[in-house]
Amino acid sequence: MSQLALNGGPRSVPAELKKIGWPIITPEDRAAVERVLDRGVLWAMTTLEGLNCPEQDALEREFAAFLGVPYTLAVNGGTAGLHMALVAAGVEAGDEVITSAFSFLATPAAILHAGAIPVFADITPHTWNIDPQRIAEKITPRTRAILAVDIHGLCADWDAILELARRHHLLVLEDACQAPGASYRGRSAGSFGRAAGFSVNGTKNFAVGEGGFMATADPEIFARGTWLKQVGETLPAENPAMRQQHLLAWNYRVQEMPCALARSQLSRLAAVNETARRNAAIMDQYLRETPGLRPPFIPEGCVSVYHKYRITLVPEELDTRLHGVALRNAFMAALAAEGVDVDLWGTAPLAAHPMIQARHGFGRGFPWSLAGPPEQYEYHAEDYPVTLEMFANSFCLTNDEFPIYAQPEPVMHAFGRALQKVAQNAGELAQARVAAWQTAT
Repeated sequence: MSQLALNGGPRSVPAELKKIGWPIITPEDRAAVERVLDRGVLWAMTTLEGLNCPEQDALEREFAAFLGVPYTLAVNGGTAGLHMALVAAGVEAGDEVITSAFSFLATPAAILHAGAIPVFADITPHTWNIDPQRIAEKITPRTRAILAVDIHGLCADWDAILELARRHHLLVLEDACQAPGASYRGRSAGSFGRAAGFSVNGTKNFAVGEGGFMATADPEIFARGTWLKQVGETLPAENPAMRQQHLLAWNYRVQEMPCALARSQLSRLAAVNETARRNAAIMDQYLRETPGLRPPFIPEGCVSVYHKYRITLVPEELDTRLHGVALRNAFMAALAAEGVDVDLWGTAPLAAHPMIQARHGFGRGFPWSLAGPPEQYEYHAEDYPVTLEMFANSFCLTNDEFPIYAQPEPVMHAFGRALQKVAQNAGELAQARVAAWQTAT
């Protein structure tokens, strides 16, 4: 292998090699939006028959069919979908909800929006999903629900979670925001809990820009979710005079143009997920042939959609004196110099986030008020050893702008060769580390 590009060697990824940006917008997408403009129905218009929103109605039916669940509700964000799922399923103010220490901030934010208290459990090595054994340790008399996350597009250990919830009489909710199209033992992500939330943020494999869904198989939860989404309105009603708000709720409604775009994107989602799996298989092969690097672990019976492709470093297999964060940072800097897109996607457990640890400025509505979280909810690093180990020794290949599910095969092979080059020249990383980060800052 030649010298690292970081130290003056040639780049592994040719500058002229074209990467594909995300999201991909096709002529069919543009035609879908134009269809809405031609129709002139831009939002859920109220008529004597109820709501006139043909794109939204069709999208909800089509996404439900894609997931294999009876009901979905299109909403204006993934956080909204999670919040609706929690409240519609029966989570109330003061309840404790156990969730993963590793997720996007929307997961605990949705719990807080419900007036409930997030309790974080550590993750399992390799899959990075919530550890059912750690969930069991966190259950108290105030625990009402488990909100498990299908992180990075890989389903959680649902058999173990559902059995644990059954024994303790807990609600189960699913954060499937990163996992539309993933499956666990033949069942689709989004079908395991009483209700689930999805995101169609522009970074996702199902990319609309902003938006989301609540999914459920329970008709009562669906009905409550409909009220929550529609600012508490009951529509349609036999008596037009009764079309009014019947409870304090939220306006999580969507517009017709994003729904039309979503329908067009949904028609290609299976193909997008197949591209992700193809590219992941290419990378897996390179990493299996390279000491010091580990590909994502996919348990038997699981199908991932690879929202993120996380690579783990094994320092003892590399010719370097660096380890932990120092090695991770140097490795990422070297890959960036080779022309490879890399991303951290998080640096600490959610329990350490300023929003969770806030001690002022949130007013009486915050679950633990202005005084800050009670002692049992304060962050203690020793509670999350696996999450901390993961952050210190891993990074994500590709980024939101050029994700793995959009790239052509030549790009993935170039990235694979670059990973092998950096791993085989790991001895150069210590001398390059300081200079690399000085240049970056």
